[in-house]
Order: sequence, then structure tokens, then C-alpha cells
Amino acid sequence: MSMYTHLLDAAFEQRGPVLVRLSENNALNTVRRCLSELARDTPHATDPDAVPVVLSREISYDVALLELAEVLGVESDPSRFEQPRHERARLEQLFSDLGIKLQALPDTENATSGRT
Repeated sequence: MSMYTHLLDAAFEQRGPVLVRLSENNALNTVRRCLSELARDTPHATDPDAVPVVLSREISYDVALLELAEVLGVESDPSRFEQPRHERARLEQLFSDLGIKLQALPDTENATSGRT
């Protein structure tokens, strides 16, 4: 298991117990919000916070993808993120095939329905 997979697994487990099952819209909004964060400007490479900021954003996005997958019944788990870009691309494609758009949210907009 890679270090990234360990971090992702820990973050996914730290979500705590979910008392109410997430709705598809809530899970989708979380994915879109995290995607917006991921797309934001990153600190300059000489900034000591650059790596932790990018890593935090990627883990948040991947946790959100895992939650959406769970809500939709799509098989995935943190162990599939040995190569994060591959699992992200696989999930994003599966969601697209289901008619779900994962575009980032504009800063002032809240998402409603993601299905086309």
C-alpha cells in the first residue's frame, strides 16, 4: 500500500459514522466543491505549504469521489488509489457514463442536480 493510499484510507475512515445517508445531490455537491478547491491556484513551489495544500486538496477530492461512489453503488475503496490519477479517471468516467457532470463549481454558485 502506498503512502497516499494510507493517507486516503485514514481520511476516509475519519469521516466518522454517518447517521443519515448522504443524498446523491449532497455527495455530488461535495465532489464539485472539492474539485473547485483542487482547481484553485496552488501556492508557489518555493512556498513550504505548497505540497501539504495540494495533497490535502487531492485527498479531499478523492474522499468525496469515494462517498459519491458509495451513494451510487459504484465499487471503489481507498486501496484502488495506488495510482490516484487512474482511479480518479475511472470513477469520473463511470459517473459521466451515468449522466453525472463533475464540473467544478464557480465560487458563487451552488450545484443543484448533476444529472443530464
